Amino acid sequence: MTNYCIVGAGSRGLSMFAEDLVGHYQDVARLTAIADINPGRVNHALQVLGSGVKGFTNFDEMLDAAPCDVVIVTTKDATHDEFIVKAMRRGKDVISEKPMTTDAAKCRSILAAERETGRTLRVTFNYRYAPYKTEVKRLLQEGIVGDVQSVEFRWFLDTVHGADYFRRWHSQKKNSGGLLVHKATHHFDLINWWLDLEPQEVVAMGARQYYLPSRMPGHGKRCSECNLTQSCAFYLDLDADPKLRALYRENEHFDQYYRDGCVFSEDIDIEDTMSVLIRYPKNIQVTYGLTAATSFEGWQVAFNGSLGRLEAFEPECFVAKTEARNFKERSRSSVRRAVDWRQATVEDAPDVQNLAVKFYPLFGGVKTFEVTHQSQGHGGGDRRLKDHLFRGVKDDPMGHAAGSRAGAMSILVGVAANQSMAERRLVRIEDLLNENSENKIIQEAGL
Repeated sequence: MTNYCIVGAGSRGLSMFAEDLVGHYQDVARLTAIADINPGRVNHALQVLGSGVKGFTNFDEMLDAAPCDVVIVTTKDATHDEFIVKAMRRGKDVISEKPMTTDAAKCRSILAAERETGRTLRVTFNYRYAPYKTEVKRLLQEGIVGDVQSVEFRWFLDTVHGADYFRRWHSQKKNSGGLLVHKATHHFDLINWWLDLEPQEVVAMGARQYYLPSRMPGHGKRCSECNLTQSCAFYLDLDADPKLRALYRENEHFDQYYRDGCVFSEDIDIEDTMSVLIRYPKNIQVTYGLTAATSFEGWQVAFNGSLGRLEAFEPECFVAKTEARNFKERSRSSVRRAVDWRQATVEDAPDVQNLAVKFYPLFGGVKTFEVTHQSQGHGGGDRRLKDHLFRGVKDDPMGHAAGSRAGAMSILVGVAANQSMAERRLVRIEDLLNENSENKIIQEAGL
């Protein structure tokens, strides 16, 4: 029986890990404690999890008082490094939510701590485990396209999920690294994993194109204090959602974290429209795009190789109702549905049943490989990931399990992209991980 502690009692810590540890995995795992700087969220977590779990508002006190073999880190992205490094130096292994961290210096400190303590870090890349994405990996691994020459990858976020990043702490790069770190860490990891290669150089551009203050003149700081609730297509009523009310609204007085910030705030400094060009070994070129304001959500990828082209497309959801300007209505599962937006016309669009990977041989024809669509938990990836984490990895031929190196390579593409946008130049991944910088950090920390 392995003892687990969680730091971070927000929705991710509870719904992804804590509730399953006290339920689905109680035969092999024991959640002993949970910590959060907000005492209200700690109390809420204890009500949800039951009397077998202890609550703390201080991370060190939790490790002093509760039996713990593994620490699960689900705090704000920019604080991951603090808890990962501290846990390792306290002799604990660590599971970290993505992204592993938010900048190169913090990344180097994590890698140094793991190397020096001999502890292990796992990063929760659940997308790797989704059967459809695994089928892409299998076909590439078998060499179906021959030598990969280029990759085209686009990701779309809709005006429900995409907008949510602009109303929370994610809207500040100092907290999240922006969408090219917080969100795209998933996507860059998929590219690295699919290619089984590490990125070398990055150049990028991006801008805040849609979620601009000028789009909603006279807006307030947050939805609950705004006079434009009747006219705003992004009005979020925290009091109308029992989970959001219990977890955030009722506890905001403890730390002044407002879950319903205005998506058009002047304080936002992250981009909603981004393009990235990445060079890999063998001169493989990857073009990546992320858009955070469309009526649909999902992704498409293509691998061009010496033997042909492999294409995959996954429509995760589409706002099928015409002119769904009301945010609450637009968020309903009956409106925001898993349908193929390329074929959909109006509300009668059929739900997706199967997903296809298509291979176009270089000299003609097409081969289709179908995978059953799975709507639960990131395309079926969440459960498979947690089985690996909590029941152990006996056989992993596809390399689903991800450690600190994978975590570093995924976030460093986003870090390099942010630097490229700021400095208008190409950035080398190698320069972000140079040994001189790492040694300096170790010396400064007195490690």
